[in-house]
Amino acid sequence: MAKISRKNTVSPQKVKISDAYELFLGSRKTLCAEKTYKIYDGIGQRHIIPSLTSLTDGYMEDITAVVLRTSINDYAENHSYGGKLFYYRHLKAFINWYWEENDIETVNPMSKIKGIKKASTPPKQGITRDEVDKLLKAAKEQIFPERDTVMLMILCDTGIRLSSLMSIKIGDVNVAKSQFTVFEKDQQFHVKSFGQNTGKAIKKYLNCIEGAKPEDSFWFKIDGTPLSEDGMKQSLRLLCKKADIPLHLFHDFRRFFGLELYKSTHDIYFVSRALDHKDIEVTKRYLAIDKMEDAEAIRAMSPMDNKRQATIKRNGK
Repeated sequence: MAKISRKNTVSPQKVKISDAYELFLGSRKTLCAEKTYKIYDGIGQRHIIPSLTSLTDGYMEDITAVVLRTSINDYAENHSYGGKLFYYRHLKAFINWYWEENDIETVNPMSKIKGIKKASTPPKQGITRDEVDKLLKAAKEQIFPERDTVMLMILCDTGIRLSSLMSIKIGDVNVAKSQFTVFEKDQQFHVKSFGQNTGKAIKKYLNCIEGAKPEDSFWFKIDGTPLSEDGMKQSLRLLCKKADIPLHLFHDFRRFFGLELYKSTHDIYFVSRALDHKDIEVTKRYLAIDKMEDAEAIRAMSPMDNKRQATIKRNGK
């Protein structure tokens, strides 16, 4: 009978958390967009690796559900719900990848962590129409009024995200059709439409630019060099200060666009598509729609009122 001896069996070598994360990044590089990859890299180097290393001896084999829960809670102390959820998702992706990649038989500690639940809080208010008017007035007094004005009008007319706003090229804009093409968050190209007044502002802005090529960025500084994202943020900060209103973020204009569109259409599905939301529930949480506005929407779409109007129209009275 054969005899099996395991005296010389080498025990599995422990893997450093930093080394494991580097391998995880390598696996992501071909599976996600460059921007997403940079996000994984950034949050890993600044938060995930330091946090897990400080809570263990620095090895993947030391990670338990308690360690993960502590890491998430530590991060949440200085961040909002959105930040906590952001951290949880990336940490979960890393831990799940490691356990699956290495066929580890022990229970994945992440499976013991419940999803991040958000406390019931009202949606954030976006910028108001009165504040928009004050910003547009302040823009006329800036060093490059044509650019700052068109920036505000595009934000209000399209609800575009900052990253998408910065990705616009000269050749993407078609004033004749009142639209431009933009690369959005879902890694797809989207067509954004705008109104006549925004179209006029765009024409005025483009008349200030000479020698620009279709592949050039749509945004320029007064000296003719491209405007960076930080420069765009600085422009908004200066405008808010000049207009003597609270500091607003670019996403506040997105909420303004969605809410104004809802007030005009009372169609949450249409608004959701306009905001490029994948789920209508996201749109409902996103907009600060009060009960009064819901009541107005119901009255505006009254089946009996619409039936009467249809009868009048049909009878020619």
